[in-house]
Amino acid sequence: MVSDIAKGFQGNFVATFLFVFTLAQSWFTTGIVFGWPCLLLLLKNEGVYLHKCPPGVTECSDRDVALNLVFTIASIMNVIGVTIGGLFTSPKLSMSLGVVITFVGSLILGLSPSDSDIAWPLAMALQGVSGGMVQLPSYSLGNAFGAAKGCVVACLVFAFIASALIYQFMFFLYKAGMTRKELFLIHTGIEIFFLVFTILWWPSRPIKAGDVLRLSGCRLRLEKEPTSEEPAAQQQQLQDRTAAAAPKAGQLRRVLRAACSVRFLCFLTFYVIELWFGRCLLGWYAPTVAWKNKVLLERTGQGIDIDRHVAIFTTINSLLGMTIIPVFGWVVARFGHRTAPFVGSGFLGIFVVLPLTIPAEWPLYVTCVVGALHRQFLLSTYFNFVTSEFPADIFGKLAGIGTMLSAVAGVTQYPILDATYNVFGGDFVPIYSLMTGMGVFLFIGSVLIFLNEQCWAKGNTLESSEESREVTDEKGHERLAELACKEESSPVRRRRDLEAGDVNEINEDLCEQ
Repeated sequence: MVSDIAKGFQGNFVATFLFVFTLAQSWFTTGIVFGWPCLLLLLKNEGVYLHKCPPGVTECSDRDVALNLVFTIASIMNVIGVTIGGLFTSPKLSMSLGVVITFVGSLILGLSPSDSDIAWPLAMALQGVSGGMVQLPSYSLGNAFGAAKGCVVACLVFAFIASALIYQFMFFLYKAGMTRKELFLIHTGIEIFFLVFTILWWPSRPIKAGDVLRLSGCRLRLEKEPTSEEPAAQQQQLQDRTAAAAPKAGQLRRVLRAACSVRFLCFLTFYVIELWFGRCLLGWYAPTVAWKNKVLLERTGQGIDIDRHVAIFTTINSLLGMTIIPVFGWVVARFGHRTAPFVGSGFLGIFVVLPLTIPAEWPLYVTCVVGALHRQFLLSTYFNFVTSEFPADIFGKLAGIGTMLSAVAGVTQYPILDATYNVFGGDFVPIYSLMTGMGVFLFIGSVLIFLNEQCWAKGNTLESSEESREVTDEKGHERLAELACKEESSPVRRRRDLEAGDVNEINEDLCEQ
């Protein structure tokens, strides 16, 4: 496997350079909105939405709810950006527009006055939608690396997850003395650099299996490999032609039929709720730490460092999830992709917010670790299931349905946070207890389905083994008869029989049968 990956990169200098550039571009652009907890601290220090609190008060529920709405809008627009990126036929056009929208958002974040109401949701909406427009088209680059395609795509996905660290680095530099204006103008300059290289280097059409990138002056062009004999490349090209020739109406019926199937609806329910846990944790983490600080001050007289905990959460949530990928691979290889990964995701989902109900500081660290592992395991389960269970020409549309519904579910975190402040007095224990109960329900359901599938598979294995033995015996007799007929009808056998004056009556009978 390692040799195959190395072969994909060997001698592929132009594609490798484009990959490194795209990796950096993805890190600075695609998922930066999910570093919201650190940006939230920066905006609070700048006095954003401070006018929503009473005079002389810096922390209040109205301000927290208003800021949470900003993140809610950004996360929804990121999903919409992925959908928009899938509509473009030109990666260069989609990615260039995405980069332009990103640095416009950065300019608004850097130059807007602190007392503005509309600037912050507008800027974050732009940065959210632009990230999706850059992210999705970049995955076609993996087709230029042959057997190393999986490695390339995995690196780009990791860049998307790790891009949440951009806002954390900004917050560190802000604490060191840089201004908000300076930070976002630097980010704007970096995005302009990426825009120039995207226009010059990225191809105008998606990269397909068998394509080779060549350097022509200061631009790249795509060429077909003249002596390509890779079966995977040929099969991918055949699938592209077949999908293009498929009738649109027939494809739509297949998508609707698959979307209404029991297996997809069960999968969709599980995925939307579990992903909602993670999105709520991202949006509510800073208010949760502030609530923990208040509770600990009242009980023990000793608070916690809110900034440090938010920074730890952002770092761990961006990087630690990659460590569970080998575990996920073993689970799929050992138990299959249909139910076992859901059991693992459901188990981790129980402990995403459960520790936060304990009145102590250490549960915050547990939530950081479990939340990161749960996010990576759930996304891996999602992509692996939908690509394995459904045909290649419709699984993207089904995945889009799941992504859009999860975005709609994410909108509820805003009114729930408002209710937490207004109904429960800022106490997060009721909502986190409810979420834990939902997680337990999903986990038990996934375990029951897993056990049922294992029993069903075991029974089918026993029945199929008995049937296969019977079929094997019947086919064995038929095969022997067929070989005897062929031998009987061969010229060599006929000449030998004529010379010996002998006729093999057994073979004649077999041939007649």
